[in-house]
Amino acid sequence: MRWLLICILWSSNIAAQSLMPNPPSISEPSSVQYALSRTQEFALSTDKQLHMAGCFMISSLTTSYVYNRTADKRKAIAIGFGAGMVAGIAKEIYDIRYGNPDWADILADAIGSGLGAVSITFTF
Repeated sequence: MRWLLICILWSSNIAAQSLMPNPPSISEPSSVQYALSRTQEFALSTDKQLHMAGCFMISSLTTSYVYNRTADKRKAIAIGFGAGMVAGIAKEIYDIRYGNPDWADILADAIGSGLGAVSITFTF
């Protein structure tokens, strides 16, 4: 059941990326408009969404596995977050040589890893 849910979420993320419009451009922004445009650019960037989604999946799966094996929430969160960040940083190291590295990608990795690690440990 978990794998079905993960596959559905992953496929809906891919489908949503094709429908996502490019962020609007502002010709002469003021400081507030500039901050808003940078925030919108970050939030609507397909690359950042992929970083968040990938690190979320890695982090949540690792957190779930470690929590099921140890029953220690703190340890599971730390290891899950670390696994997501290691994957994200490894991708950025790869991008230094073969792609387009960006510090904002590391921020997106941290957001996805943090959400993945914490959301799995909620008990209802």
